[in-house]
Amino acid sequence: MSLVNLSKISFRHCVLCGVLGLLLVLTGCAGKNSVSPPQSGLTGGSGSYEIVDSTGYVLKLPQKPQKIVSLSVSTDEILMALVAPERIAALTYLAEDSGISNITERAKTIPKKIQANVESIIALQPDLVLIPDWQQAAFIQTVREAGVPVYVYKTPGTIEEVKQSIMVIAGVVGEGEAGNRLVADMDNELAQITGKVRQIPESDRQVVIRHTLMGDSGGKGSTFEDICRYAGVNDGAALAGLGRNDALTKEQIVSINPDIILLSLWDYTGKTDMKKFGEDVQNDPALQQVKAVKSKKLIGVPDSHLSCTSQYIVKGVQDVAKAAYPQYF
Repeated sequence: MSLVNLSKISFRHCVLCGVLGLLLVLTGCAGKNSVSPPQSGLTGGSGSYEIVDSTGYVLKLPQKPQKIVSLSVSTDEILMALVAPERIAALTYLAEDSGISNITERAKTIPKKIQANVESIIALQPDLVLIPDWQQAAFIQTVREAGVPVYVYKTPGTIEEVKQSIMVIAGVVGEGEAGNRLVADMDNELAQITGKVRQIPESDRQVVIRHTLMGDSGGKGSTFEDICRYAGVNDGAALAGLGRNDALTKEQIVSINPDIILLSLWDYTGKTDMKKFGEDVQNDPALQQVKAVKSKKLIGVPDSHLSCTSQYIVKGVQDVAKAAYPQYF
């Protein structure tokens, strides 16, 4: 896999969009859309309540849901931190994939793993299905018409929105206090990281780009740009004026001259030699004058940390900060 072959990058970028469409955010491709907390309130006895989802749909729940189905890796991760395993009817089929999931071992306690398939969902008879807003409207409507309670949540585009999303989901499942604790833990971890990188002068801040099997990811409006901000580095794709769906060209990479290239570790194809993937970038003749290549600062970072939109995004911040400023970590 070489950065030079731009046609391959374009093709891979299209493939990634399709793959990430089944995941979450993760992939580092979400826009900066605001997330509003759900409006809920008791509507009668027995603890029933109403929640307004991101589409404006009013979901009525008679009690805290006890058979929850998650249809994204990020909600898999958030749910596992909010509710007891016996309240989860199914996680996504990628929950046990260590390349993209942060809960592979814990996910084994949930027997059912599914894809976004209407028949599979109905068979579980869930009392709540959490669906990301990038799922097709027709699919969402079909699930609702089958009488299944559905909550459509807004995909976060920043770390602040990830925290808001956690609180939204915590409210939906009736675990507000657990949501508060989870967000507080994120804030504490972020404070430790930012406290270390804050002392680095702006003139000394490293420029990084992220390179995956589908080309470069990041750019203005991406979660990766926000991760970089917290980590005290500059996202090279954003500096070049690229948006979250754009791929850097060879010429742009040379022009940006990044200090560090972060390499993907997840082989979503199951057919790629990821070691060779990194070696091809390192040995690319067109990139030999790029600072990251000259200093051999091509650093692998787990996609599960950089592509997620759950509490584990904090690990992505730490990974990037540690790669750029190892002396502080």
